[in-house]
Amino acid sequence: MRLSQLYSNQEAVFGPIRFGNGFNVVLAQIRVPANRDKDTHCLGKTTLAHVLDFCLLKGRSKGFFLFKHEQLFAPFVFFLEIETIAGGYLTVRRPVAKNTRIAIKRHSTPLRAFTALPPEQWDHWDLPIDGAQQVLDGLLDLRAVKPWSYRMPTSYALRTQKDFNDVFQLAKFQGKHADWKPYVAQMVGFDAGLVRDSFGLAKRIDDIKQFVATLRTELLGVETDLDTVEGLLTLREQEVDALSRQISDFDFRLADAGVNKVLIEELDTQIAEANQQRYYLSINRKKIMRSLEEHSISFDPALAKRLFEEAGQVFPGQLHKGFDDLIRFNQAITEERKGYLTAELKTLDAEMRRIEQTLEGLNRRRTAELAFLTDAGAMEKYRSLNDRLVALRAEVAQLKDQRSAFLRLRDRRREQAQLQEQRTQVQQQLEDNIEAAASAQDSRYQTIRRYLNEFTRDVLDRGALLSTRINKEGNIEFAAEYLGADGKPSSEDQGKTYRQLLCAAFDLAVARAMLDQPYIRFLYHDGLLEGLDNRKKRNLINSIRRFAALGIQQIITVIDSDLPIEDDGERFAFHDDEIALLLHDEDDSGRLFRMPRW
Repeated sequence: MRLSQLYSNQEAVFGPIRFGNGFNVVLAQIRVPANRDKDTHCLGKTTLAHVLDFCLLKGRSKGFFLFKHEQLFAPFVFFLEIETIAGGYLTVRRPVAKNTRIAIKRHSTPLRAFTALPPEQWDHWDLPIDGAQQVLDGLLDLRAVKPWSYRMPTSYALRTQKDFNDVFQLAKFQGKHADWKPYVAQMVGFDAGLVRDSFGLAKRIDDIKQFVATLRTELLGVETDLDTVEGLLTLREQEVDALSRQISDFDFRLADAGVNKVLIEELDTQIAEANQQRYYLSINRKKIMRSLEEHSISFDPALAKRLFEEAGQVFPGQLHKGFDDLIRFNQAITEERKGYLTAELKTLDAEMRRIEQTLEGLNRRRTAELAFLTDAGAMEKYRSLNDRLVALRAEVAQLKDQRSAFLRLRDRRREQAQLQEQRTQVQQQLEDNIEAAASAQDSRYQTIRRYLNEFTRDVLDRGALLSTRINKEGNIEFAAEYLGADGKPSSEDQGKTYRQLLCAAFDLAVARAMLDQPYIRFLYHDGLLEGLDNRKKRNLINSIRRFAALGIQQIITVIDSDLPIEDDGERFAFHDDEIALLLHDEDDSGRLFRMPRW
């Protein structure tokens, strides 16, 4: 793809700018003598690259000048005409006010003006930015950069001053090697999939390391291992079970503690009643015993007769018979009553034994309940056991957390080891891939090496080396370095001018090596002549022209004071057809946006 033209709906203020297929110069003339010593002139040669990037559907950012001064630029609608690999053309329409609503139109002839084209005549109208990028990516068909979209190569193609600090890493990729190294690897001819896999595995390994560090924080102060934790957990769980059973007995008794006082009062009543019953029974028993004793007959008629005889008296026979009859009668009555009393006595004795047993049981229960209620030691023990149980359960929970952490730690370490092994295999494959590309003379890598070295020798009379290695972190590392007189890498590329030239040399070398591939055919380099001496500037211009003749569209910006001085003392002049845009500092008409500075 090449750039054909850039214009806007505000033609009096901006555009159109038409680009040739070869060498294009944005020339800034410093016509006001007082401005010649200034480092910056704000004419728009760098801003042009930003407008092109905007039309190539760069995402919105607050610091971007069109959005930073959105009220000023709200009326603008920009149009970028692009030549495709297939030879046709397409135009991208992007307004500032509604910058996420894009229109795209394909056409067969160049240099068309679509500022007044109605919506229905566009192939795609009012597309969201993401959808428009996808459509444009399909139309440009840059298959050589897949799986990346056209946005990746165009980012490298539009180099402003801040993008010359590193040959391979653009300013927007600072600190994100995984975002650009796989792409660069593919461009120079390596297996980008291996580079991507290596970074992906490294990211997963780093994530695991961070996870392990977090686990280590959770295990802070735990100087043990998984097996010890498992053993301690088993022991503590056994203690919890035993203690729980012990406490449950106390809990049962404590659960009844609220009714124990009532129970004791009831027991006292029952004991009193039993004692009263026992008292009544004992009184009755005593009466029966007396009754049994009182009914024994102590009169003996034979003894009475003997007493009478001793007294010289006669005991009448009839009286003797009367006494005998009376005694027999009383004995008959006594025996019958004695039988009743004896039976009643047995009943009383049985009832008293029952009451005695009842009293004994009641007194035992009362003694036990009183002992429980008054045993302060038991209550203290209960509280102590509960405190111990709480502590044990907390320890068990902590041990379970530690066990879980150790298990996760073990699993993550195993996963880390597996991933590290996979990454080592990927790194070995990548090393083999680099070695194969470096040893094959017809590889793209070797081709780019030759073009890079050829360009710097033509311009600076110094060679340059493109090299690749795997660094100590296991990541791919690219280097582009100038060679000294001894043929070894030197530090000359550390200066801004030489480093800038090395960036351009790499871009041109890649573009030349990819001429037979569906790849971009344009490059934009800002301020490329700055800092070089006259001879090297002329060499650079001639080299760029040679590359342009091969089909690489090169756009450079230059201030006229940076142009070389010819042998005749005159300042170098570009061909008229090479000047795509002429800027100057006389007034606002010389700016890219022909308006006062914002």
